[in-house]
Amino acid sequence: MAGPAPAEWSRRRVVGRAIVAILVVLGALPAYLSVEASWRPTVVRVSCALLVGVGCVRARRWVRDALEPHPISALDAPPPVRPAPELDPRFVRLCDDVTFSIRSRRYFDAILWPRLSELAGADLPRPAERRALPRRGPSLSALEVLIAQVERRA
Repeated sequence: MAGPAPAEWSRRRVVGRAIVAILVVLGALPAYLSVEASWRPTVVRVSCALLVGVGCVRARRWVRDALEPHPISALDAPPPVRPAPELDPRFVRLCDDVTFSIRSRRYFDAILWPRLSELAGADLPRPAERRALPRRGPSLSALEVLIAQVERRA
């Protein structure tokens, strides 16, 4: 069974503190009356100073608790960042080769074409040069067709 609701709990707390305050006053009244009349102002001042001291200690605690960050629950904390998966260096180089071959016809002719020819054999059809951009390598779709032919022959 769950505990009382926060509103009910705070009402209980206030009522409990009021009862304690009443008991303290009722206990202090006979002590006050039993002290000599010349010491009564001093007793009242010391009692008030103690009350102010207790109040200051509580106020300091409230301020400190308000300023300190509360610890985050493991359920509320964001998940830890996972490291990026490491890719095989050969795969990274192959991706770079394809990217650079699309950008430069000379790179395609010098690097990627000999590798594709070696894998597929001598009768692999060479992709046509681009008319609009003669310095650029074959298009990505032309490379896709070449690689598909190499895969079928392998």
